[in-house]
Amino acid sequence: MDAELKKRIDIIVGLSRLAGGMLIPIGCLLIFFFVQAVLDPNAVIEVNGISTNDKSMKISAVLFTCLFPIIGLFLAFAPSKLMDKLTAKIITRLS
Repeated sequence: MDAELKKRIDIIVGLSRLAGGMLIPIGCLLIFFFVQAVLDPNAVIEVNGISTNDKSMKISAVLFTCLFPIIGLFLAFAPSKLMDKLTAKIITRLS
């Protein structure tokens, strides 16, 4: 691995870890608010531009927002060897 590729990998891995660190609290806040909406039968959420208070839509919103902290945890705490390997593959395919 040459120095230029290693530098690019370090930058992308660092930015990925920063993004993962940001996804964790943002996702947890979204989950908190959507869980409150699920528990309140009068709460209205907007799905595809349509306001609805359907419980199944609220539950699917909670399940979807659960992906954000999960992805954030992976990006923030994945082993360095794995992140380096994945990033190197992506960089070489895009180059």
